[in-house]
Amino acid sequence: MLRKYIPLAFTVSALALAGCTDGDAENAGEEVDAAIEDVTGEDSDTFEEAGEEIDDTTDEPSRD
Repeated sequence: MLRKYIPLAFTVSALALAGCTDGDAENAGEEVDAAIEDVTGEDSDTFEEAGEEIDDTTDEPSRD
């Protein structure tokens, strides 16, 4: 029954990450991971780690 909320969690995460600035992507990922853990009961840091990678990438100076 709760599995029907997983697509909603992914949609919210995509929207949250799309509007993030430096440092916010990791925070959004933490929130999505917490929501998924609430629904599935499985502990995962997948979106937090992805957000951290996004933050790290956007912090790097441009190589133009």
